[in-house]
This record gives sequence, structure tokens and C-alpha cells, in this order.
Amino acid sequence: MTSTSASPVMGYLGGPNFPNDPTDLGPLVPLPGGYQEVFDFLGQCGYGGFEFFQLSQNAQNPGGANPPVTQIKSWLDAAGLKSAGTHQGGLGMLNTATGQLSAAGVTQVANADILGHRMIGTAGDPSGANTIAAWQVACDNYNKLGQLLMENYGLKAYLHPEQNNWQFIADPLIPVDQRPHRIDFFVANTDPRYVFLEPDIFHMYNARGRFPNVDGSLWDPISYMQDNWKRLVGWHVKDAVRAAVPVAAPGNPWDQTKVRPGFPINGGMDVIYSTEGHLGNGAQAAAQAGIAPTGYGFDPGATAPSASPGLDPRVWGFRREFTEIRANRAKGFKFHIVESDSGPGPAADPGRSLRHAKISAKLLLGLK
Repeated sequence: MTSTSASPVMGYLGGPNFPNDPTDLGPLVPLPGGYQEVFDFLGQCGYGGFEFFQLSQNAQNPGGANPPVTQIKSWLDAAGLKSAGTHQGGLGMLNTATGQLSAAGVTQVANADILGHRMIGTAGDPSGANTIAAWQVACDNYNKLGQLLMENYGLKAYLHPEQNNWQFIADPLIPVDQRPHRIDFFVANTDPRYVFLEPDIFHMYNARGRFPNVDGSLWDPISYMQDNWKRLVGWHVKDAVRAAVPVAAPGNPWDQTKVRPGFPINGGMDVIYSTEGHLGNGAQAAAQAGIAPTGYGFDPGATAPSASPGLDPRVWGFRREFTEIRANRAKGFKFHIVESDSGPGPAADPGRSLRHAKISAKLLLGLK
């Protein structure tokens, strides 16, 4: 692929034997830049779609900094991709005074009609205050927005929970040992007909280790997904390994990067590709029959001072999650979205994010 940028950034996208052979970086090539080139690259990697976080790009790429939405759609079509959804949603789409769409909401609905996606969400916190009353207002407004979008525009409103959603609602009127995780309150107080969920595998597991219950037990991700399977609209498939240096809560018990022996750039530090990490493999005790570990192997479990040290049978691994959580057989559930918070590479490895997309697609398609 040839970049159309005036001064293309050069990087490594991985050769045919990577990551099994960590030295097989492939040739140093101009990296795709801008929507048009990136869509073309992703289509060649086997992707069927793209989830938007924004609609802007580097100004030096075709279409300029803010290409028209119709132009973006034409690039998707040319690459054989569909728009899966956008993270530009949230309660800012609702005019709470009128109960109708805000100006931002009108724009997002119009963009959805052009791009073709049928779900709009956000990773942003639903409430800016951390009391039961404030979260109840946020849930009520999510119900209003979800019903409005579904019944009038055929769109699903979803929350993409990340770290903050597993903290506790620290309401001074509620005893500490009775305070709910924010995500549990949100799920219990939003209407499953109108408000949907997009799990993030890394954040789900990382946050439960960061915010253990008062009695030391951990929030259960498997029961959460099983109980809410009808509400799941897609996965963010982020892999990770147990932290090299265990830390006590609220430290991060999982890492999305690791020194890869033999990797010749960036001091050997590389991102974890989908299916090769401990989250992707899961715990040995939870593995389906006949499944052998790959990459970094089965999850070894937590060690002190991490929360709840020991083996963790609730780390199921991607294959079991994707085949046994019932949402995978529900109408409309079809999105497995490759992502890593550590995808963007440092100056020493600018090809990391695109290499992550390429290799992760290859490994995930191998699960089928």
C-alpha cells in the first residue's frame, strides 16, 4: 500500500510468520493515513466493518480534516466495509427540557442514516455526580433517549462501560458495604428494551480487580454477560496479560503490552494481539474441551498484592465467551471489534496500531 500523504510515516506491519516469528516484521513501508487508506487496509485484512469514534482526520489526507459524511461513506463502500456504529452518542443527544433530540442528536441521527449504522453509544460516564439520585436521573434520561431513538429512528442507544463504571456509587446515605457498582445500578435501572451494552473485555476484567467488593470478592463478568445477553450489541475484543509486577487495588492488574522475546524494535515492547494474551486464552480450568493455549498461554491467575490472589475460573477466554454467551446467537449481534488502548505505537514503532489490526484480525478469524 502506498500512502498519499506528503511525508508518509514509515513502519512495520508484520510479515507472514509474525508474531510466531517476532523478527519477521516485514518490509519498512509507508503507513496508511486517513480514512480512505485505512479503510482499504482494513478491508484487505479481512474486516467487515468499522466503528467510529470521531469523523475527523489529519488535514493532509484526501477530504481534508473534516471530510463530508457522504465522502466517508463512499470510502467505506469502496473498501467493502460497513459502519458498525459510533461512540459519538450519550446523553448529549437528548434535550431533557423537550424530551426530543438535541442539535447534537439530530446530527448523529443524520450521520447514522448516511453511514448506515444502527447503533450509537459512548464510553462516557452517564452521571457527573456520584450519588444514587444523580445516577437515577442519568438512568431515567438514558431510558428516554433509548426509547426515542428506537421508536422514532430505529437506532439502538448503548453504553460502552469502561473503568469508571465499576467504581462504587459513593453515596454518603448508603453504608459502604451496601454501595453498588455503578454498572450494576445502571443495568438495574435502565430499560433492556431501549438501552443496550457494548462490553469491553479488558476494561471489564481490569476494573473488577481494581474495585473489589468490601468483603474481598470480585465483580462477576460472566454472570453480567449471561444475565444481559439480549442487551449486548458487540464486543471490544481487547486482549491483555497479567501485570508483570502485581499491584494492590486500585492498581491495574492487567497489561496490554509486554516485552516480546526477539522483537527487534522499541526495546522489545509490543502490544498484545487478540487471542494471544491471558484474557484471550482464559483460565485453564475454564477452557473448552480440546482447546490448546496460544501465545502467552492460559491465565496464570493473580498473585499478591493483587485483589483475590489465586486462579480465576471466571476468566473464560475469547472462544468460550464468543460461543457460550447467548448474545452471539441473538438477531442483530454481529460485531467483534478489535481494539487496544495500547494500540497507538510510540515513535520507535509507529506501525503498531495498524499491525495490531492486521494480526488481530488474522488470529480472530482463526477462531472460526
